[in-house]
Amino acid sequence: MEFYETTLKGMKKLLSDFNEDKYAEIVESCLKKWQSDKDVQCMLSEFSDTGRFRTFKFKPEDFSSAEQALWTNQLFGGLVAMMIRLGGLLLEGKSVGIDFIRSNFGHSAEVLTGFKCTSCGRFYTSSLDIEKYISVPIIAKGIADGLEKESLDDEIDKITSLSSAGAEKERGKAKLRCMNTNITVSDGRPIFCTSCGSKKIEPCRFLKSVKELVYVPLNS
Repeated sequence: MEFYETTLKGMKKLLSDFNEDKYAEIVESCLKKWQSDKDVQCMLSEFSDTGRFRTFKFKPEDFSSAEQALWTNQLFGGLVAMMIRLGGLLLEGKSVGIDFIRSNFGHSAEVLTGFKCTSCGRFYTSSLDIEKYISVPIIAKGIADGLEKESLDDEIDKITSLSSAGAEKERGKAKLRCMNTNITVSDGRPIFCTSCGSKKIEPCRFLKSVKELVYVPLNS
C-alpha cells in the first residue's frame, strides 16, 4: 500500500522541516523496515504508551507564529492518525483506495470554540480559535490530495506556510458567521468584556448552522 509509505515519508519531512532530526530518524528507521520487510508494527509501536513518540512535542521556538504552530501540530496529528489507520488495515490484510480515505479521514468544521461574558451574555472568539476550526477539514483534504496525486510534500509545505487552498475562503466565511451572530473576534481570550467591563469570561462553543450563515451558541 503506497499510501502507507508516502505517509511515513511525509511525517519524516515534517519533522525534518522543524528541526526534529532525532524523531525524523526514528521514522526513517521504521520506513526502511517497511520497505525491506513490510514491517508495520515498528512504526505503530513508536506511538504506543511505551514508544519514543509518547511524549513528543514540537519546540515552540521553531515556529514563526502561533498560527503556524497550530497548523503544523494539527497536520502532524493528521499524518499520525493516517499512519495508524492504514497500519491497522495492513495488519488485517486489507487495502484501501483514495475514496475510502476521503470518506473516513477528517471531519467538517462544525463547532467553533469561544468565550461568553456571564454578566451580559456577550460572545467572543479568537483568531486562533478560527484557525483551529477551519484547519482540520482543510488538512484532511490536503493529505488526501497529496496521497492521490503523489504530491504530499507540496501539500505539507502549503499547510505549514499557511497557504493551503481554500483556507482564506473558509477563514472569511467563519468571520462572516461570527459577524452575523454578534460574536466579537479578538486576538486572544478577552480579559474583560468590552460591553459591560465584567471579568466573568467563561469558555463556550458555537455550532455551525446548516440553514443560515450563523453560529448557534451551545450550553449558553
